[in-house]
Amino acid sequence: MSETATAAVTPRVIVGVRDSAKGRAQLRRAAAEARRKGAVLVPVLAWSPAGGELLYRTRPCPELAHSWEQRACAKLDEVVTGTLATEELPAAVRPVTVRAESLAEAVASEASAPTDEIFAPASRPSLLTRLGFYHHTPGRGVALAH
Repeated sequence: MSETATAAVTPRVIVGVRDSAKGRAQLRRAAAEARRKGAVLVPVLAWSPAGGELLYRTRPCPELAHSWEQRACAKLDEVVTGTLATEELPAAVRPVTVRAESLAEAVASEASAPTDEIFAPASRPSLLTRLGFYHHTPGRGVALAH
């Protein structure tokens, strides 16, 4: 059986990784789910060039991009190892770094099979929401706070 065919049959639990308390808790929950299902755990970390893709395209530097990717790989290994050090590991753990603008985009790009279970990162509130200018009114969308 080819690797592609095997990957389509093997269930995977894909989780976005952030180096935060919530991110580590989500990684632990995903690892527990992967153990329960006998699935492969795929921790995903997004990285992008300093200043963003638009700035990078104005002056591309493959050496810098490679360096940023290597740092992302090291960070992912550090977070996964540190978080799951005391946990019973799933059958297999296959960490992946993805060059993407957001963690949600990186996780979505990794999910390819119908058997993939995604532990998507929580969306971050907008700057205006964090500053208290907007609040969500159930059933009415976003409204200006009084």
